[in-house]
Amino acid sequence: MHHLRPNRKIPCALGALLLTAAALLAIAPGAGAARAPLITGASVVQKGQDLILTVTTAKPEPLAQLQPRPDTRRASAAYLCFGFAAAKSGAETRLCLGGPKARTRAGLVTVDAAERPLTRASVAATLRRPNPEKLVLSVRAGPTHPTGLLPGRYRWRVLAASGACAVRRDCAATYPPTGASAFRLRPVRAVGCTGGSAELVTEAATERKVVALTFDDGPSEYTAGFLKVLREKDVPATFFEIGQEMLGREATMRQILAEGDEIGDHTMNHVEYPGYGQIAGAAERIKQYTGFTPCLFRPPGGALNASVIATAGSLGMKTITWNVDPRDWSLPGTAAIYSNIVANAKPGAIILMHDGGGPRNETLAALPQIIDTLRARGYGFETVTELLGDQMIYHPYG
Repeated sequence: MHHLRPNRKIPCALGALLLTAAALLAIAPGAGAARAPLITGASVVQKGQDLILTVTTAKPEPLAQLQPRPDTRRASAAYLCFGFAAAKSGAETRLCLGGPKARTRAGLVTVDAAERPLTRASVAATLRRPNPEKLVLSVRAGPTHPTGLLPGRYRWRVLAASGACAVRRDCAATYPPTGASAFRLRPVRAVGCTGGSAELVTEAATERKVVALTFDDGPSEYTAGFLKVLREKDVPATFFEIGQEMLGREATMRQILAEGDEIGDHTMNHVEYPGYGQIAGAAERIKQYTGFTPCLFRPPGGALNASVIATAGSLGMKTITWNVDPRDWSLPGTAAIYSNIVANAKPGAIILMHDGGGPRNETLAALPQIIDTLRARGYGFETVTELLGDQMIYHPYG
């Protein structure tokens, strides 16, 4: 009778297999968990008042699965954030990508040295994806913008985590892998804008749901109130100003520009069919008082002809009228001003209102509700220059 002899190779192979499995588990802690996003590059660049934040990953990151306001202490958190820490500060301000509004909003989280969240909010932003692995976030910075990033020196880094981990470090990563990169946020001032030419514009030819709020006949004692509303609502506007009203209100004019709004020329003395001196005089005062050279001109009462348009163009200014007019100068009441604007606003609209030239309490009272209603209907807001596809020009101070 033959006896089967045990095959010694079987237990050896099984043992080797078990050792290999154990090694694989050691290499990949947190079995079954997704690894942290592999960041292959990142940069921070200032362009005028905007921060341009770029991150490149080894594979496309699903924005909908990222948390815009994460608590990074939690192992389950999934996020992709740029962190900024001022010199000699333990706190960090984080701008985070992701969520259902990732294309137009960024999460804003501030944390202390122990990464405990101090505040959570969101800010207006623009997110582009030039290719599947590259994300570019543009967001306003500076003392008047809600990011809270003031001019100065910062250390910055990118933080990323996939979530779904039992242990946070198993699914979290930073870039650079060690330490942080240096960045200096510079204070800037608006000095001009592009697009000034001998052209008449009443509205922007666009299908984007965006409008421009414009205010005429200031600066006045009411202008500060309008700026307060715009600042609280995080909305830019364009102010067409009269030369004779500027003296003594230079600080208000500088505030308009510092807060990301725009100034346009509205003649020296509110003269219809103005000549060269009326248009050039107001432009010179704007530059003298603010350092800003306007590229937009608005004719008082909308009265114009080919000569007016050509004169403004010779001074580097495009002539701007409007296509939504609530006739607020006639004091029709707050409700009438509101109703007229929200009923007639459409993509590319240039909306006329007044912050000077008479009592403007009705317009000021209507403004918050106008903004809220249009925003609820999906509209955004831009200066006239931005609405027309042109750009404000900024230079560093000094």
